Amino acid sequence: MLSVKFSPSQLIIILLLTNIGLMQETPFSIERQLDINNANLSDIRNLPIDSTVADKIYEYLLTYGRFNSIYDLRKIKELSPEDFELIKPLIYISKPRYKREGSRYVHTIQKSLTEEERPTYAAVEEWQDLAISPININKASVDDLVQLENVSLIDAIAVMEHLRIRKEIKSLRELRNDVVGLSDYGYRNMRGFITFADQPEVKFSGNYRINYDWGEDLSIEDNLASLTQAKEELNNKADFLKVGLTDSDLEAFRSRLSCEYDYFLTLKNKTNLSNRLRCRVGNNTRFGIWTNKDFSQTKPINEVKGFFSLYDVNPFKKVFFGDFRIALGQGLLLDNSNEWVARTHTRTQGVFNDLTANDFFTFRGIAAQLQLDNRLNSILFYSRNYRDGILNPDRTINYYIITEPRLPTNYKNFAEENYGGTTKFDLSKLGFLPYGTYIAINGLVCNYDKEFSPKANYLELPNDNDYLNDPNYICLSSGKQRVFGGFDFRTAINNVSLEGELAKQKNGGKAYLIKTRAQYNYLYVITLFRHYDLNYDNPYHRGFAEETRFANTLLARGYRLIDPTFSALQDFPIPKAEQGIFTEMRYQISRQITFTRVYLDVWRNIAWGLNNYRFQGEIEYRPVFPLRIRFRQKIQNKYSPKPELPTLAKTYESSIKVMASLENYDFLTTEVRKGLVKLTPTMEYNSNTSISGDFLSIAWEHNFSDDFGSELGIAVWKTNGMSQWIFEDVGIDFLDGRGMKWYLSLSDRISDYILLRLKFRQKLTEYPHTELLAQDNQIHFRNGEILPSDFIAQTNQYNLGVQIDFLW
Repeated sequence: MLSVKFSPSQLIIILLLTNIGLMQETPFSIERQLDINNANLSDIRNLPIDSTVADKIYEYLLTYGRFNSIYDLRKIKELSPEDFELIKPLIYISKPRYKREGSRYVHTIQKSLTEEERPTYAAVEEWQDLAISPININKASVDDLVQLENVSLIDAIAVMEHLRIRKEIKSLRELRNDVVGLSDYGYRNMRGFITFADQPEVKFSGNYRINYDWGEDLSIEDNLASLTQAKEELNNKADFLKVGLTDSDLEAFRSRLSCEYDYFLTLKNKTNLSNRLRCRVGNNTRFGIWTNKDFSQTKPINEVKGFFSLYDVNPFKKVFFGDFRIALGQGLLLDNSNEWVARTHTRTQGVFNDLTANDFFTFRGIAAQLQLDNRLNSILFYSRNYRDGILNPDRTINYYIITEPRLPTNYKNFAEENYGGTTKFDLSKLGFLPYGTYIAINGLVCNYDKEFSPKANYLELPNDNDYLNDPNYICLSSGKQRVFGGFDFRTAINNVSLEGELAKQKNGGKAYLIKTRAQYNYLYVITLFRHYDLNYDNPYHRGFAEETRFANTLLARGYRLIDPTFSALQDFPIPKAEQGIFTEMRYQISRQITFTRVYLDVWRNIAWGLNNYRFQGEIEYRPVFPLRIRFRQKIQNKYSPKPELPTLAKTYESSIKVMASLENYDFLTTEVRKGLVKLTPTMEYNSNTSISGDFLSIAWEHNFSDDFGSELGIAVWKTNGMSQWIFEDVGIDFLDGRGMKWYLSLSDRISDYILLRLKFRQKLTEYPHTELLAQDNQIHFRNGEILPSDFIAQTNQYNLGVQIDFLW
């Protein structure tokens, strides 16, 4: 056996030469670090470690997608502490790609729909487009910035003032640290939608989305039973004749109810397939199409929408042909989305393409935004489309209606022609006025091919103690035209913004709203006052309010209507006539304590002169960085009009939500909520003085890798007459009775150009029916059958959803 001996000096020289050799073979240094998350195997093998250890590091990346911290390397058993210290200064951990790429941000934006005062679906559509094609902040206007979620006028003005002085913003760091007046809240909501230079022109780009939703429709049997009872009510011919109906009127209602009954018999489940394509050709041309297939119908395609648009073609800033959406000012005169969200005081303003599922109020025709000069621009539009409405027996229209599902008896019963627009005068930097200051003159005309004739005797059942005398219905407009005019404005003084709108209906009432916002870095306070007249009847009014116009009226009770499906009027998205003042604040006291949202709304139901209030406060405590605890309390006093005396409902709702950020960007949320409503005893509630509802939910978001993630949610609840609402994934659900549900959502970015979302849900609900034989009103069957004893009705509902996005 050969033996070689070295002296101590020779060993030192050999070790030095070995280290020098390693250093020469390693191209990485403190100045030139390796991005370990995006490294290939050969790069990792160039680190001064054994190749077997390098292979284990690469294997970890293939399995988990990334290292979230440099200390995640310690999870690799083969990497010794000495080697870890050796390579630590040679590598760095890059941020997740989804933090930098809009394609992954699309799903994050959809999650904003799971908020109590959520944005509209139309706004989310716009934000998703901006995530993919962000704004160059150095060329943005105030209008471009304030359309972003939770970016205030004060924040937008701060950016404009900075650009006026410094001419350019080069990075997020400069935006965050150097822009005076930009709040931390505004910065965090802005950063995902902006760039700092023009993007390279792409000759052809776009995105294509497929949505498939399958679910069981458990309301079919209830609808069939309600329609059967309604047909039996028509046999009381004498009662209907007393209120002015004729034999032909009754025959028309029988035909209507039979048509709806036959339609519900054809429904088995709620299955829809929608396709949406958006394309961009260069920087100036865009087009798109949206289709929807309802599998309960025989048509191959039930709804089609599309648009073609041109941008920056002098003198036009935008021109749209086809389907489009317009929102002006505070939404009092015009916002043709089909949604109404309570207590919404921000909205995206302007003209946009409309490929949303809104087929009830979409404008179809032509719209143009003109930039006449630096201070004068206008939006002009013309539309003609068909609307769903309640057709009276005399062939007039009682009112618009939106039903789910869309009933053939209401489908496109009248044609509507809309035209109008706005002319905006930009007053920015005139004297002391800041950027973003303007005043605009607005107008809207609605013409119909059928006459509107809201008649109560065509809606309500006769010969009952209750009758449809609610001024919210009585004061509706008649005729074949509605005309509206008004103005809106905005400005700011230092850190206080002021916005408002006034709208007036010809031969009708008015609506006005004024809003202020005082903003500091970690605090904002919003104050809003609104007033809506009873005879302001505008189907495109989406202003801030607490209730829809027909909520808590006789129209909400299907059993009191000739056709129970008329009760869908309670969800028609226009505000009730009300006057009130609303104040909201957010205040971050310290890194540990934040009042995330506190508001108080005091308002009057103008129709009945009833005063109400609603308070809600939410405080978040963060004892350590990964853990957040939120406590929320709601207190509400609300009166409901009754024939003799109004009744009062006092609502108390408390919840605690615990949110924990875990390793690998996992997220765990637990919430418990308890609700109680104290009632004025009435026969409607069987002399009960209170109703209640509670639930417990747990949701876990787990990222298997950068591209593949999941969310698992479980909830249990028990309600005693008080329905609860709960958010799940990207939607909202309502809970009644008692039960349990779970859902699993999977999202996978298959490549940089393909995103997949899959969701499955099961919901088990029990409805206890107790004390049936103890009612004071002696319930019994008409044929004399014996009443059943107490029983529990049970439903087991499944839902499946698939969404695929292709981007190029």
